Amino acid sequence: MKRRGLQLSRRHRWSLYLIGLALLATGVAWAWLHRLDEAGHVSGSWHEWTPSLMKVHGFAAVGFVLLLGTLLPVHVRHSWHAKRNRANGAFFLSSVSVLTLSGYALYYLGSENLRACCSNIHFWLGVVAPLLLVWHIWCGHRASGR
Repeated sequence: MKRRGLQLSRRHRWSLYLIGLALLATGVAWAWLHRLDEAGHVSGSWHEWTPSLMKVHGFAAVGFVLLLGTLLPVHVRHSWHAKRNRANGAFFLSSVSVLTLSGYALYYLGSENLRACCSNIHFWLGVVAPLLLVWHIWCGHRASGR
């Protein structure tokens, strides 16, 4: 951490970016293959990728949530007390919470109607989440005058 805990170290930042990219790539790839499979356009070899994509996606999700948790005691706490970037930081954390809960629900829900709703929320919020992170970073840089 730099600047009294407001700015992440390079290693922390890049770990978050790489794991986030793995989440985005595996989630979008799985959704794409799943939609093609539902339409009957996926051959046997591509169909075999979907379970592996879900395993990598789930593992990356655990890593992302763990890494995000390491930000709470320093980055989030210091930024909150400094009254910096509160609104979009809280919005980003709330969005990650919804992603986490909807991912959990997709794994454990039995109702197909609820699964379909959670799936849509999870997919679209997952696609938008990188933009929310970029917005959070941009606002933080703007507030610090960089």
